[in-house]
Amino acid sequence: MKGSSMDDAVSAALSYFDSVDPALAADARLGWDGLVGVSPPAGPTQHSVQSFLWVYLRHAAEGPDRGVDIARALGELLDRLGRVGYADIARSAVTEELVRTLDDAAWLQKYRAATDQSGIGALDTELVTWQDAPTGIERVIVEKIGETLEVATIAGEFEPSRPGGRPLGANARAMRRRGVTDAVLTSDRGRDHSEAVLLEQLLDHRIELWSGYSAPRAELYLGLRDALHDAVEPMYGCVRRLETFIGCIGDGVALTDAGYLPDELVATIASTVFPPNERPSRIGRELDTEKILVLRRLLMRVRLLRRSAGRLVPTARTRQLSSDGLWRVLTGGIVGTGYHPDTIAAEVILARMIVGQDVADVETSADDLARLLRAEGWTHAGEAPSPEHAEPLARTLVAELSALGAVEFSEGDRTSGSHTAGSVATEEGKRLAAAVLRHRLLHTRYPSL
Repeated sequence: MKGSSMDDAVSAALSYFDSVDPALAADARLGWDGLVGVSPPAGPTQHSVQSFLWVYLRHAAEGPDRGVDIARALGELLDRLGRVGYADIARSAVTEELVRTLDDAAWLQKYRAATDQSGIGALDTELVTWQDAPTGIERVIVEKIGETLEVATIAGEFEPSRPGGRPLGANARAMRRRGVTDAVLTSDRGRDHSEAVLLEQLLDHRIELWSGYSAPRAELYLGLRDALHDAVEPMYGCVRRLETFIGCIGDGVALTDAGYLPDELVATIASTVFPPNERPSRIGRELDTEKILVLRRLLMRVRLLRRSAGRLVPTARTRQLSSDGLWRVLTGGIVGTGYHPDTIAAEVILARMIVGQDVADVETSADDLARLLRAEGWTHAGEAPSPEHAEPLARTLVAELSALGAVEFSEGDRTSGSHTAGSVATEEGKRLAAAVLRHRLLHTRYPSL
């Protein structure tokens, strides 16, 4: 912004303040310099004003009182520059409260509420969950979305479609903001329009971010980048399997007194859901037919089926899901976005699947997992995790992947009745694994160090 009319206006305003209140001028200059540091080259935006006042000033100022003084002085400067809306933000009670809140957890809760209320904060969507303190390209993307939302607000995008119409409710406004956010992520290609869309740039950033968390995690992500980018496109084999299972349940089925599917339905599912080479060798009670029990529990865990008055029934959203929607539910729900040993175990299995390693070699997976858990500070009963502690965490996901048809077995394994030994991912299984890991990278919040 050097040499611009804005610089001239700022200099004139600061000179005036200096003549009437040197302390105000000094604080206003500090505030302006800080604001310029977080603003785009064209000048401050609502997003950069909020970011400076609500995030950076809290740490840059020498105590809350100084922070409030600088915010108010910046408000006076912005007012004199004709940026009345930005000035109101600087002098608002919200800004003062955020600057004075010392507890990080309390501040974060208030900050999220204030950002949401402002109307220009980047909302979490089905595509991404934002980090609490974005860095690098993620910060650039958040700023881009904030600028776009600000322009959309000025243009009346969030106003009623006809004059005098009923104002949009909070949910409708949030839906439109999410739509704008997703549009920016999937269509904008950066300044020269020669790069990948912003969502894929964000994925690269998240890979780098998480790779820096520990050396074993950096090794885990080696060679996965292309597969993770390709996983933006779904594959439907696993989805068809789940759709067929849900179809067998129909509008609902009565469970046995022990809470299992009736034997005749187990036989129907075995013959319709699984191809001949994957059908259980013995079909009887659900409890004894592992693949069916595993799939049913998976469908309940991702909230596609539920128990109701002794019956197993589809949930309300299940009836409305397209195949693409079911793919999103599966890839987002089979592991989830939490950061704890169970999900870290899943990441190890998924990475091994993508590169074609034997996912049923649970001992090797457990070795890798134990090393990763130790590097990231996890303990088991007060001790560093060992492979025998980590092994059970890996087995559950392997069973689910087997039931989904995401792995294939050697002929010897089929005849022996083993459903895990010598298992490598199918091409669709690799895509599923990459999609699940991609979802985690885009939605898991980076742990506090």
